[in-house]
This record gives sequence, structure tokens and C-alpha cells, in this order.
Amino acid sequence: MTVLSITEAIIQPGLEPGAVDVFLEFICYYGGPLPEDLLPQFKCPVLVAWGEKDPWDTIKLGRAYGNFDAAPQVSPLSNEDEKPEMVNPLIKSVVARHSKSSTALAPGI
Repeated sequence: MTVLSITEAIIQPGLEPGAVDVFLEFICYYGGPLPEDLLPQFKCPVLVAWGEKDPWDTIKLGRAYGNFDAAPQVSPLSNEDEKPEMVNPLIKSVVARHSKSSTALAPGI
């Protein structure tokens, strides 16, 4: 891959219609509720998982939420597609602990 093709691969998505709005929404806080403000409203268990190597939101910040499972070597968890083999077991574990029958989980999930 040449420098020009790498540059084009990076720039091209930004030229799509609506790309500027998406980028600005991503980097700017829009004033909506914060996750920590919404947590008390939940009447069901909530999994708060943190990537131990997340450079944006450190695990120290996550500890403020109480007990949670950490996914080793995952950073950040907003990219759950990055290491599904590490994130999926956390999700399956929570579902199994809080479902009436853990056998309801499909093997491929």
C-alpha cells in the first residue's frame, strides 16, 4: 500500500454525506444524559466492563461504578469487535447469572 492510497483510505470516509456531523457528534459532548446518571433508572442488572488497557477512560474511572469485570488486554471496549473472544464471555456470564435458565443461551452466542 502506498502513502497516497493510505491517505485516500483515511480521507475517503470523511467525504461521505453526513460525515462531518458524525465526526462532530463523536468529538463533542452533545449535552445528553451521562451513563452514570442513567444507571439508577435501571431495574435489571447492568454489566459495566472496562478494558484494562483503555487509553481514553482508565480502569480507575471504571472502578467508580463499583464491582465490574475487566477484559484483559482489551482497549477500549467501545470497540467490542476488536476482541470478541474476550468481551463475549463477560456478556455470557452476566446473562447466565441473571437469567432463569442459563441453558437458554445458544452455543454460538
